[in-house]
Amino acid sequence: MPVIFDSQAVENLIQAAMYRPERQTPLMKSFPLLLLMPLLLLPIGCGKQDEIHTYEVPKEGTDLGPAQATSAEAKPTRMLAAILPGDGQNWFFKMTGAPEQVAAQFDTFVEFLKSVTLKAGQPEWKLPANWTQEPGSSMRFATLKVKDTDPPLEMSVIPLPPSGTLENVNRWRDQVGLAPITEKDLTAAEGVSPGLDQEQFTLKAGDKTITVVSLDGKMAGNPMSRAPFASGMMGGGMPAPGGPAASTPPAAAAQIKYETPSGWKPGRSGGMRKAAFNVSADGETGEVTVIDLAKDSSPLLPNINRWRDQVKLKAITDADLSGNSEQLKAGDLEATYVKLIGPEGESPRPAILGAIIYRDNLAWFVKFTGPAKLAEKEEANFKEFVKSIRFE
Repeated sequence: MPVIFDSQAVENLIQAAMYRPERQTPLMKSFPLLLLMPLLLLPIGCGKQDEIHTYEVPKEGTDLGPAQATSAEAKPTRMLAAILPGDGQNWFFKMTGAPEQVAAQFDTFVEFLKSVTLKAGQPEWKLPANWTQEPGSSMRFATLKVKDTDPPLEMSVIPLPPSGTLENVNRWRDQVGLAPITEKDLTAAEGVSPGLDQEQFTLKAGDKTITVVSLDGKMAGNPMSRAPFASGMMGGGMPAPGGPAASTPPAAAAQIKYETPSGWKPGRSGGMRKAAFNVSADGETGEVTVIDLAKDSSPLLPNINRWRDQVKLKAITDADLSGNSEQLKAGDLEATYVKLIGPEGESPRPAILGAIIYRDNLAWFVKFTGPAKLAEKEEANFKEFVKSIRFE
């Protein structure tokens, strides 16, 4: 029997019922449903008629989770995707759709990737003759569309903070219901010639190595709606075996204010970048970025070790953290500051000045990336910039 209720009144409980961390007992998994069921059965007598919807209540014992939220049947899907490492961020290229549609674009996709270069930290490319380009929006830097395709076929171009290549490849595999691979499998793909049925291979784009995947599987829902690192769903919407848990609920928006040091010029901001600056002196250039991410998925030590890895320093432990960081005050908040100078012998010697601020359900990453000499010159400015940050 359908039960009628006010959708707005229970929307948050439905979302809570669908969100389940990886490690839960059976009782914990069913707890959101136990909270939800009494509300579903309450009659609604005073809500506006145009805000009332009809839902089918799951049978007793049904697990109300992602399967109920995405009931679309898993359909055959081909995914072409690539990761281009940049300075301070990676670039993700991704096309998904019907297998025959995407397969027809394989050679064009490969030639497109070979044409990509990074200039001033941003990608440039030669646009294929049968593709069109639209400006970016939100997280997207650009959207490339294939002409005369039905349904429309497109490729997203998205910049994101550096993260593990294997992790992202396995998330893509999870999205189309394929089992994860190992670091050894990924290494074995280096130098392999491109091929539609070659699941992993690499390409050279200037002095950069692009990791490319060509995956044939199944995906539920709209393939183009998934973020480059989003967890996927198998048929019926259940998480793919071995896949990550459901994503954290969206973080609350926040206004950030700061005082810009003298000499810093506005850089490319937008999307995840809440602010960006170009810094230069004595012929050297660097970049400062401010990015916010969900706090729950942004632990302190792993992110500091990620930065250390970027400048070729060894990872540290929790016991080492206090001796390798400094606490700064950003208003009434604490900022963990690190100064990371890469090993000698590199030319130029890489450096990162970084600060991480936790506020409410967000983690704010403030980061200078550039040569070591410029980092030394700009350290005082960077610290003052961090300390000037305020939120509204």
